[in-house]
Amino acid sequence: MNTTSETKSLAGKVALVTGSSRGIGAAIALRLAEHGADIVVNYVSSAAAAEAVAENARKLGVRAIAVKADVSKGHEIAALFQTAAAEFGKLDIIMSNSGIEHFGKLEEVTEEEIDRVLGVNVKAQFMVAQQAHKYLNDSGRLLLISSISAVMGISNHALYAASKAAIQGMVKCLAWDFGKRNITVNCIAPGGVKTDIYTEAAAKYLPGGDKMTEEEIDAKISQWSPMGRPGFPADIAGIVALLVSPEAQWITGQTIHASGGAFMN
Repeated sequence: MNTTSETKSLAGKVALVTGSSRGIGAAIALRLAEHGADIVVNYVSSAAAAEAVAENARKLGVRAIAVKADVSKGHEIAALFQTAAAEFGKLDIIMSNSGIEHFGKLEEVTEEEIDRVLGVNVKAQFMVAQQAHKYLNDSGRLLLISSISAVMGISNHALYAASKAAIQGMVKCLAWDFGKRNITVNCIAPGGVKTDIYTEAAAKYLPGGDKMTEEEIDAKISQWSPMGRPGFPADIAGIVALLVSPEAQWITGQTIHASGGAFMN
């Protein structure tokens, strides 16, 4: 993508993206860097991968750091925000991208699994929002991550779907909590996106998916969308770039289903 200095709508802004050492999070971080934002790359275990994302952001002419933090732990989220603010002096954009997938037969899901999935997918995002309320500049942007699983319905997926549906309710309320400071709060619900866990997830989502080749999975996922293809991390990154841009100042409390039109009804 060629982004000239005249079109860098996020120049001078600072963006923090949780879970951004790979996949969708990395694509989001780099897209925001292309638009001129300085970047805080968050990771929990892949230091080398996170630093590689930060270095690629620097090659785009922005400042970038990689910060380790487990977002399931409140004190580490607080430290992440403190480090980011100390390094850059401010925060303008927060993208809460961290999350974990879950499948399990209803009678076999354990209490520990429930706590873990809700802890990362719901509690952690709420705690990110708490820190965002403390650190975000007025007229900033807060984005949380959901999934089309919240509205599509699939066997053995109730716990994950519930965790993602919770986020869609959360942003409606957070929009009021942040609105007094002209900060928008929105939610992105991706679906059918080719990430590093694409084939693993498809094996559980799709009947017979464990026996399909990646090309066969692509063909099946492509049928979900009027666009006739699966999604890519860059597709989600583009939606984030739109929602954090000045043009999106009147969009708040919304869930954007980033699925190429899949499950529109």
